[in-house]
Order: sequence, then C-alpha cells, then structure tokens
Amino acid sequence: MNYSKVFISGGNGFIGRTLARYFEANGVDVCGVDLTPSKEFNIVAGNLNEPAGWRSLLNDCDLVIHTAAIVSNAFSYKQTWQANVGWTKNLLDAAVAANTVRRFIHISSTAIYGSNWQTDIKEDAPLLPDGRAYNDSKMMSEHLALSYHASKKLNVTIIRPGDVYGPGSKPWIAYPLQEIAKGTFMVPQGMFGPVYIDDLVRGIYQSAMSEGANGEIFNLSGPEQVTNQTYFNYLAQAQGKKHVTVVNLSLVLKLTGFIEWCYHLFGKTTDINPSTMRMLSRKSAAYSSEKAHRVFGYQPEFTLQQGMQHALQWAYEQGLCKEELCTNTVEAN
Repeated sequence: MNYSKVFISGGNGFIGRTLARYFEANGVDVCGVDLTPSKEFNIVAGNLNEPAGWRSLLNDCDLVIHTAAIVSNAFSYKQTWQANVGWTKNLLDAAVAANTVRRFIHISSTAIYGSNWQTDIKEDAPLLPDGRAYNDSKMMSEHLALSYHASKKLNVTIIRPGDVYGPGSKPWIAYPLQEIAKGTFMVPQGMFGPVYIDDLVRGIYQSAMSEGANGEIFNLSGPEQVTNQTYFNYLAQAQGKKHVTVVNLSLVLKLTGFIEWCYHLFGKTTDINPSTMRMLSRKSAAYSSEKAHRVFGYQPEFTLQQGMQHALQWAYEQGLCKEELCTNTVEAN
C-alpha cells in the first residue's frame, strides 16, 4: 500500500513528530493538528474538541494516525475519558466525512492489559477495566475505533505500543530525571516494557503499508522486558545516584498518595501518584510482537543500552543531566 498524504493528530508531540519526520522521509506528505503548531510538518494549532479548526486538512488525506491523548495519570477520570474517547470520536467522524481516508491507525497502549499478567501477553488477552482513567479510556477508544471498522465506515488498525522512550520522551525520560534530581522519585518492584521511539515509528509505518494489518490489533514492543530497577537505574545514575529508590507496593501507594494530596492542597497535580505506581507494579511486561513480525515483518533494532545512549544525549542537551554522568551511565550498563 502507498499513501500520498498522512494526517497525524498530536503531530507535534513525542510520537507524532517522529512519525511526521519518518513519513516525510519516505515520500509521504504530512499534515495534522496539535495544541502546539509546527510549520515544518504542516501541523496546525488546534484542539480535537473543535473539529472546525482542522477538519478541512483531511480532505486530501488517505491515511490518518491518531496519536493525540492524555497519557498522564494526574488528570481526573472524566477529563481523561473526554480526551481519549471524545477526541477519537471526533477524528473518526472527520475521517469518514473526508471520504478519502483509506486507513485509520489508532495508537492505543499495552497499559490496557493491566498489571497482573505473568506470562507473554498477546493481542487476544482478555481485557478488564480497573477504574484507572488512562487504562479504561484507552480500552474504550479501541472499541470505538473498531466499531467503525466493523460497520465498514473506515479501515482501522490498532497499535498497542509498549513503554515508549527516547529523545523527547517526557513520561519516561524527562519527568523521571527531574523528579530524581529533586529526590521525590520512587518505583515499586515490577516489570517495564521499553520500546525505543524509532522502532515504534518504523513498526507503525510498516503496519500502514500492510494490507494484512487492516482490521487487526498489534503489540509493538522492544527486544525484551526489564525490571523497573534496570530501566530507571539508567536515569538515577545519570543524576549521580547509585540506584533508583525501590519501595514495597503497599508502602509506595501510601507515600505517593500523601505526595499527591500535598500537591492538591496547592491546586497542582503530579504523576507521582498511586495510579502510576499500580501501573509500574506489573508482574509481566512481556508484550509479544510475534503477530506484528509475522504480518508485516516488525523487528525491534534498539537494545535498551543503545536507546538510552540517544535518550540521555538528548537529556544532556536539554539541561536535564550532566554530560559526563550521562556518558558514564551508558558505558557502565
């Protein structure tokens, strides 16, 4: 399959911007919408709640990739639902109305599997809403997108990325580095499923080009799962710490609950909260990409060490850590 123009929601975000660069490099015109515009990739400023400001851009697009979402655990259930489900609904309707869209790729998350799986996790694993806003809203948005495919309104592909990190990542690089520097970062024992941004974007591109990906759901993960300690120790050491602080789950829930309560007293929010800790307490993050490999040849190329080398170089350039610590951290691991 080939496309002439792709519309990317969240086109100036971490995943969206990398997608725009990759598709443009492969000869596909790019446009899209984001709260922050980007002239480089024809990303206009707009809100997915207000289709009038961006809907006309879809008129000559034959591919839509929906990356825009609230990924933070600091928002309320209602706010997260309105964004992750409401935005999806608006973009699906706009894509149908354009009458030129040949494929709609919805970026979901492996977070929807929850925290209790202990084996390899495949796309046919049964899903259980657990009351956490991000997990539940991503699950609901998947069902919504697939309903458009089932009713033959759009051809839809669902992508469930693992824990996406790399240059530009706020939740898994910038934010932890900032909190570690302040001494407020901690994690429970659990597993982490890192996938480097370039691997993810290449996999999304491959899915778009594959006729066999139409109507299907795919995990896109990295080469292996690691413990929370293994992943976050890179960031702790980049801040001059020996290791990340690991706390028993029951205790970390109480500690982060208190931290969140203190933030709320001053009208602020934080992702150092019980919802994030429950997510990080996963017994398994072994998200199988076997189906993606079989259908369109997906194969992650970046080891965690290789990915962290690029991520920490970016962090140094952003003033988030010292160059010698970032270099020594990668070499030590």
